[in-house]
Amino acid sequence: MKPQPLDLSIKLGEYSYQIIQQNFQRIVEQEKAIFEDKDPEPLHQMRVGMRRLRTAIQVFGSAIALPKAVSNPSIGKIAKSLGETRDLDVLQQELISRYQPLLDNTELLKFEKVLKRLQKKRDRSFLDLQKTLNGDRYYDLKQGIQSWLDRPRYTMIGDLSVREVLPDLLLPLICQLFLHQGWLGGTTIQSEKVTVISIENSEELHQHLEKFVNDLHDLRKQMKGIRYQAEFFSGFYEDSYLERIEEFKTIQEILGQLHDREVLRQFLESTLNADLAKVLPTVNQTMQQEQITFWQSWQPIQQHYLSLKFRQSLRSLLSTPIDIAHA
Repeated sequence: MKPQPLDLSIKLGEYSYQIIQQNFQRIVEQEKAIFEDKDPEPLHQMRVGMRRLRTAIQVFGSAIALPKAVSNPSIGKIAKSLGETRDLDVLQQELISRYQPLLDNTELLKFEKVLKRLQKKRDRSFLDLQKTLNGDRYYDLKQGIQSWLDRPRYTMIGDLSVREVLPDLLLPLICQLFLHQGWLGGTTIQSEKVTVISIENSEELHQHLEKFVNDLHDLRKQMKGIRYQAEFFSGFYEDSYLERIEEFKTIQEILGQLHDREVLRQFLESTLNADLAKVLPTVNQTMQQEQITFWQSWQPIQQHYLSLKFRQSLRSLLSTPIDIAHA
């Protein structure tokens, strides 16, 4: 959906205020529902809000002067606590909705053991999360942000118009993305040309993904930050920019599914203290098929982002915000 029209002459400091205020509000609105713990969605929303707030502070860091309590390390530690509980919610949901219906009676007995262990782990994680949200770090962070919102302070860079500095804000992150090693999994480089190789065998693919899973997970995290940053400025570009944001979101989701499966496999094997293929063969077979599906979805995207033509077009797009005279 195309964002609402905005003031294209707005200063960077003023715009940073709007973004930080929106995401701070998103965070504090979830607190009551999180403590009630009746629905996993508020936890998800607060985690996203915290991540977006951290991205905003990174993006606008040169334009704003924040209190010491508002720092990336502080936000990161709180986000980590939120993330641990949220990841266990996702794990639980996947196990129950996706894999449990596939199992026979023999596998179900072992599966029940896994679910009980997971629930205990989630209960402990939620207790830790409550302590975090009731603790000094979170209180100081909220007080720091609120005091800045009440009396915002900007640097000289904050007086520059957003349009004037947009390429300088967006291009460095995109260039870092293009240089990420995760794009090169399942490729060969010959005569300076990168070629995507075909992997048909499921066991070969499993071994290959095990080798590159950390790179792909890191690529997903980087893509998430780029997507949030791009969304902050979507009102300053034409519709083709929105298409890129949707593409960023798709990549993030595809890589997220791969990571979730890997975390799930590790948890199952650790809990059951055995190779997944031996104790839960149905789950193992399903996961192997999901890896094939992932690879079929991933390779066209990978080829697209390795294309020199595409990279040049994206750099060009980010370098040309809407002209105020023609907006």
